[in-house]
Amino acid sequence: MIIQSTRVYYEEKFCPKQVEITGKRITNVYEYGQFPVDKDYGDLKILPGLNDIHNHGYMEQGANNANTEWLTKWMNYLIQEGVTGTLPSISCGNPHEVILDSLRCMDEFASGEYDGCRILGIYSEGPFVGQKPGAQNVAFKLIPTKEIVDDYINASGGRMKYIMLAPEELNGDYSVLDYIRSKGISISLGHTGASFEVCTEARAHGAISFTHTFNGMLGLGHREPGVAGAALYYDDMYAELIGDGVHVNKVPANILARMKGKDKLILVTDSVEIKGLPVGKVGTRGKEVFICEDGVGRLANGTISGSANRLNRVLRYSIEQSKIDEVTAINAATVNPCKMLGINDLGLIKPGYIASIAVFDDTYEPVDVYVEGKKYCIQ
Repeated sequence: MIIQSTRVYYEEKFCPKQVEITGKRITNVYEYGQFPVDKDYGDLKILPGLNDIHNHGYMEQGANNANTEWLTKWMNYLIQEGVTGTLPSISCGNPHEVILDSLRCMDEFASGEYDGCRILGIYSEGPFVGQKPGAQNVAFKLIPTKEIVDDYINASGGRMKYIMLAPEELNGDYSVLDYIRSKGISISLGHTGASFEVCTEARAHGAISFTHTFNGMLGLGHREPGVAGAALYYDDMYAELIGDGVHVNKVPANILARMKGKDKLILVTDSVEIKGLPVGKVGTRGKEVFICEDGVGRLANGTISGSANRLNRVLRYSIEQSKIDEVTAINAATVNPCKMLGINDLGLIKPGYIASIAVFDDTYEPVDVYVEGKKYCIQ
């Protein structure tokens, strides 16, 4: 199959190209008009599929309590955003055994045949929270140990690919970070009040990313740079950004993007159980939450209570409102998450790469989505 457009995102620019797909892979990229095509997309944008690696839930259920029926619906829903890869994300909110049961369920599901978005692995945003827990339920907080990490690895069938922790909770013993990295798992720092120096130690022991930068972390101070300062300072570390303009104002979002550049920023939704629900009032987890037009849930007093946002709209906001360079924003939603996870054949339109591709209009609303070469019509 060959598709073409005058605007294919290839080698970090939009240009007229043809993309050949054979089975699950991109087999060639040709000059525009070189061969007869199966689909001509005119001047629509053809991008690598988006990858949302921090994504908790949908329709009043989350990854902490996964079941097969819900996972089936969730993975099919995500392609409506142009998202072709995700990490279901567990959080600090359930007993250890409940989490392990959910991990087993997600492994069994991902091992079988299913439609829609691909599960690239699993992300643990909890229970290893620290001094900045935010909305995480600290009743279920745990200190990371090799034994708990092994529990996660074994229950998930080796699909645990990304773990967040708060380094101040380790009391100077960073051996668990060394152990996590030895298992090929990427480490992020988040929900943390650690000093800049403690973040530096964690980096030396393998931490490579920051969870939803500026949210749930010690901010940048002129005498204590904090976690936010470390995220801005270290060029070799990735930084997640909830780029909806609400969780992080567009000015610091733009500054973060300029500091991280086109290779180290990662756009995420951090969407929770309210995702997929209509705008209005809903009860979730014992709270009355108002889902607003901006894709954010709020309590009656205005406090933010989770995201319902879509990654394609986070991408659009980042470009149009936060004025993040388009190449930086696109990379942040496509290839950078893959590189951070050590996935080297996804996130680019390039021969040999997995044929997960999204076709967007000028407002970054998806038209067609290809997941491992299989076409899904969105509009």
